[in-house]
Amino acid sequence: MRGRKSKAVAHEDTHRWMVSYADFITLLFAFFVVMYAISSVNVSKYKSLAEGMHSAFTKKGQHQSVAEIASRKEAKSALENPIQEKDQFNELIKALSDLQDSDYHMNPQDGWIELDIKAGALFDSGSADLRPIAVVKLMQLADVIRKLPYPIALEGYTDNVPINTPQYPSNWELSSARAASVARCLTTFGVDQSRITVTGFGEQYPVADNGTEEGRAMNRRVSLIIAKDRTVPRLFNPEMSYKIDKEAADNEQTQSKEGNAVGNSQTETPNKDNNKENP
Repeated sequence: MRGRKSKAVAHEDTHRWMVSYADFITLLFAFFVVMYAISSVNVSKYKSLAEGMHSAFTKKGQHQSVAEIASRKEAKSALENPIQEKDQFNELIKALSDLQDSDYHMNPQDGWIELDIKAGALFDSGSADLRPIAVVKLMQLADVIRKLPYPIALEGYTDNVPINTPQYPSNWELSSARAASVARCLTTFGVDQSRITVTGFGEQYPVADNGTEEGRAMNRRVSLIIAKDRTVPRLFNPEMSYKIDKEAADNEQTQSKEGNAVGNSQTETPNKDNNKENP
């Protein structure tokens, strides 16, 4: 009999899937290692950024220029002597008076200075974005007030015409944004932001009649208050200026009426010599 040839039995490899699985696990491991490395770098960067910002805003950082340190020392020593402080404040008044024009009006008082800036010289209608020409003027202003550490209050005012836009739902938002824009510009040019407070009063405390265009233009303003120290009430009470302006206007009106009355009296008084009959 012819012998049968036996067929070779093929042994099936049931563990080949482990090779692909091992490759997959290796790639997954590498992916998580890379992700961890990236996240660690970002944490380090954010930590450095946070420390830098904290140092900048709290003024405790060591990266201060010699000029800044010297300027603060000079300012501090200037305020330690009351007589010298008075001289410094008077010099500040003189320097600010040199910046006055038709749009910038300074009103010095006992212990504080008020500088009223017409909004028309700073912004377009309904906007809180500074005009380029206004930035130049504010740069000059910053150069004067940054040299001494007197506290500053920036107050925004509007007329009584309502505004209702997505950005400024009322005059409160517009007046606040305008005061903040001026404050931001001053700090850009070297004024210490810790000296500044910003408030928006909307249409409150008008300085002129809102019934005329001229009056409304005067009421649209940003007021800059510089006080000798933080105990001066005017820093937090704009009604003080409102009362002073009102009293000044009333006195002016009274003097005008008295002057007219005197003039009329002189006109109406008959001349006794003219009443004599000719002989």
